[in-house]
Parts: sequence; structure tokens; C-alpha cells
Amino acid sequence: MKSGPTIQDIAAAAGVSKSTVSLVLQESPRIKAETAEKVREAARALGYVYNRGAANLRGRRSTTIGMVINDLTNPFFVELLVAIERVLAQSGYTTLMAHTAEDVETQTRVLRSMREQNVAGLIMSPALGTPDALADEIRSWGIPLVLVMRPMGVDVDTVGVDNTYGFELATQHLIEQGHTRIAFAGNRKGYTVANQRRQGYLSAMAEHGLAVDDEWIVDVELTPKGGRDAVRAIFDMKPRPTAVLCYNDQVAVGVLHELDRMGKRAGKALAVVGCDNVIAAEHTNPPLTTLSAGADRLGVMASRTLLARLEATEEQQAPVVQYFAVPELVVRESSVGAGSRSRSGSEAAL
Repeated sequence: MKSGPTIQDIAAAAGVSKSTVSLVLQESPRIKAETAEKVREAARALGYVYNRGAANLRGRRSTTIGMVINDLTNPFFVELLVAIERVLAQSGYTTLMAHTAEDVETQTRVLRSMREQNVAGLIMSPALGTPDALADEIRSWGIPLVLVMRPMGVDVDTVGVDNTYGFELATQHLIEQGHTRIAFAGNRKGYTVANQRRQGYLSAMAEHGLAVDDEWIVDVELTPKGGRDAVRAIFDMKPRPTAVLCYNDQVAVGVLHELDRMGKRAGKALAVVGCDNVIAAEHTNPPLTTLSAGADRLGVMASRTLLARLEATEEQQAPVVQYFAVPELVVRESSVGAGSRSRSGSEAAL
């Protein structure tokens, strides 16, 4: 009985090498579209059927990228994922996404599963409490890794934000509005990003000779509930802060909601600044002042960093990428409401 057509048959029909045919059948982004179509046409004409499952078992590389995200309840990470997936798809890769919900054990199981699925690479925002040694372990598997938003050392590709500068900028803005008692909501002890953001806030306060009371640094969940808790804590302080710098927009939204419940308005009773500039930030009541580094820009950079690793030979590998976007402050009503400069006076004690 005559056997079916082989890769060698397709290569002869298309006038290309066997390795080119193999790459096309694996949907590799490294082959020009014109050549790939010529190979596919030859395969169709010969009646060749590609067994992808068997090929993945034979080969070390796949065209699937694993994405491991710590918190998909945060709109910022959803926006980031959309950008990552778009760029990877344009390069011929499919994505396998997992949500860890800030749980290290879940993250361990997810990573083990993705390794078993033979993913070509990983893009990950680590869960809180992830040991720095995890990055080295993943790379020992032979899987390229790019971290997003949460650094884990200087020897692993990382795409994030210059948090210290951003929170200096935001604090400076509140000081320029006349505020001298400014709270920081969302302090997470032992967490690198929270440490960087808190340091930016403290540096700007110190630069202006403004003392910071320990109780102004409020340790709450990085969620809307955390923001609501922060407002209640702030209004119990005597004298209380007149402005609050929030770890992220999730916390800031909770602050706005609690102020509204209390019959108070952000920008008047309490100036509010967030971070991330999620799509909903300009539609809150009042619109939220927030730091923006661009989720789309960060997602594109993370994808391109991983693609460069995947497409380069060992000899072509570039130095480790440490990219930290410089954020901009998007000023809206929540921090510059009528009478904001007077909030640093005696009214703040009310």
C-alpha cells in the first residue's frame, strides 16, 4: 500500500527545504507569508494532513505562549493582556492564559501545567509572595520568561513602570494644590512595587520639608474595599489628611465610592489621586486624577521582548531587558476640585 505524502514531498513540490516546510506546518512566524502560502498550497495539493499533537511531542518548540496574571479583577491587567495577545497573534502565536488571584500555590500549579503543555515562552506578573528564585527555576526549564509590572531582580527580562518617579510626581501635584497632610493608601509591607511607590511619596514630602505621620501610611487591600477602608481610617484621624495618594485606581475607586456614601466629594472634602489610568478612570464621579504609563504600550513592549528571545539564536541573544516606562500624571477633577488649596487649613480637622 502506498504511504501518504511526506514533508520531503511537499518540499520538492514547493521548491523549498524540508526545514522550511516543517516551520510552516508549525505556524512559525519566522517564515515569510508568501513562502508559507506556497508550502500550504503544495501540502493541500498532495493531500498532506499535519498531526500537530505528534509534532509537538517530537519538537521542543511550540507556538503557544503562557500568560500568568496575578489579578484579572483589576481592569489594568485586562488592558495589558489585550495588548499582549494582539501582538503575539500578529506574530503567529496563540496564548494560554491563567489567573492566579495572588495565590502562590495556584501559580505553582499553573506554571507546572504550562511547562507540561510545552509553551514556547512565558509572560508573567508574579503573585504576591513569589520568591525571586522562581525566575531562575523557570529559565532552567529552557523557557524564556518576561516579567510584567512586578520586578524579581535585575537578571530577568522585565517590563514595568518607574514607580518611584511616578509617585514623586503625583505627590508634587498634591503639594502644588496646597496640601501638606497627604495620606498614602495601599501600603503592602515587603512588596517591591508598594515599596517603590511609597518611597516616591516619602521622597517628595521630604523634599518639601513636610513631615509624614505614621498613621497616614494606610495598609489596606489593593482593591475598592481597601479604598473604602482607607477613607474611614483617614476621617478618624485628628487632624486628618486633606489628600490621599492611592496605590492604584482600584483603591482610588473605593475611595470615591466611600466619599460619595458619606455625602462628600473628592477634590473638595478629600483630594484623590490613583495610578494606572484604567479606561473607567475618566468616567468616575468625579473623574479621577491618575498616573498613566499606558497598559497598551507596556503590553506591546513585553510581547516584543519575548518574541525577540524566541526568534534569536543563542549567539544572537541580547542583554537582559529592564524597561521601566516613565508615567505621566493625568489631572482630573478628583484632585483639583473647587477650594482644594484651602483643604490644608483648619477645615481639614472637620
